[in-house]
Amino acid sequence: MAAAVIGLTFVTWFRLPEVSRGTLWAEDAAVFLAETISVGSWQSIVEPYAGYLHTIPRVVSAIAYTAGPIEAYAMLVTFLSCITVAAIATGTYFLSGQLFQHKSYRLMVALIPVLIPVGPLEVLGNAANLHWYLLWLCPWLLIFEPRTWPVRAVLFVATLAAATTEIIVGIFLPLAIWEIVKRKNYAAPSALILGIGLQFLATVANPRYSEAPRLDSMDPLSVIYGFLLQPVGSIWETDADTMALNVVTFGGFAVAIPVIVIFGLLAYIVTYGRAQWKVTALYALAAAASCWAAATVLNPSPELDFANFSKDDWLSKFTFFRYAAAPSMFLLALVPIACAVAEDKGIIGPNKTKYLAPVLLAVFLSNSYLQATPVRQTGPEWMTGVQTATVQCATDPSLTEAVIPVTPANWQVAVPCRLLPDK
Repeated sequence: MAAAVIGLTFVTWFRLPEVSRGTLWAEDAAVFLAETISVGSWQSIVEPYAGYLHTIPRVVSAIAYTAGPIEAYAMLVTFLSCITVAAIATGTYFLSGQLFQHKSYRLMVALIPVLIPVGPLEVLGNAANLHWYLLWLCPWLLIFEPRTWPVRAVLFVATLAAATTEIIVGIFLPLAIWEIVKRKNYAAPSALILGIGLQFLATVANPRYSEAPRLDSMDPLSVIYGFLLQPVGSIWETDADTMALNVVTFGGFAVAIPVIVIFGLLAYIVTYGRAQWKVTALYALAAAASCWAAATVLNPSPELDFANFSKDDWLSKFTFFRYAAAPSMFLLALVPIACAVAEDKGIIGPNKTKYLAPVLLAVFLSNSYLQATPVRQTGPEWMTGVQTATVQCATDPSLTEAVIPVTPANWQVAVPCRLLPDK
């Protein structure tokens, strides 16, 4: 297991350009590092931000802050974030054994978070966006039936950590209740319910919005178009400029291939699969749609109003969003499910040939291994910022702190001079 985590860590690490690895993302600096410094490494873990708890990102920040000098913070955050994704991938390999008997299908499940096409764009390698990967992990934790108390304890802690990191895990509350009532499976489901309760208390104590958000502020067609363009379309094409040009030139046909493939897989599973596979496939689609709808409706933006885009809007505004990450993972889960149905129907034969499926999936996803353009690839690099801040503090003894810019633009963090090198 440790070898798998190490190997997958480097698979994720090398998906990021060198500059991206050394560049901090938004909240990783302006919120998590700032509060790690001001509140304390471990005390800050329970601090709410923007209406909810962020347990895992704050733990990553605390470890990165205490494990090395301030100038190494960005690299450590990136590396620890890659380790977390690798651990999630390895975990889903074991957890998916509850559904898939053959290792080949479980390998496919494990490959998805590591090789998700939009990963490097905005979510991979930073702590602030680990919550999208935890959304993917959550249902696998919920359906697993532990047989020993140590495993139950691990499931409880992992699920509680996920639930106190991402408030959208509330979409899995019906699954948690079903697991408790129908299957007498308590460890992970009870942790999810507890985590949602803690998130509710955090929201009450530190509301995200000054007033209740308007759920009708997004055009419903924009939500639907966005789902087809982003979670579905990004599986096939991760270059935003190419996708925008294709939409302008060909209209809806720009996403015809991935739409046909995804919904073709769903139709195949629902038509020929056993009840277990039908329910799993429909739940995967529902999870994908719910994740996308929740993220976009609660965070409305003109850049997401696809139904009202003009030609110029497509060519100047369109980009892929981090909101596509978790939904596209759930959609890709249809691939191993369809393979399991094909095995039941006798289409996939002996054990050795089953391993062709994960190989083909890996080859397909590897086509976009380096394609997505990371937002952080242009810097500003953290090390350069620390060096500049060090000079500022050294030349002006009256300074107690120096401001270091991060990405995206207008995000920054004030670092005390005492923490900088040679101070």
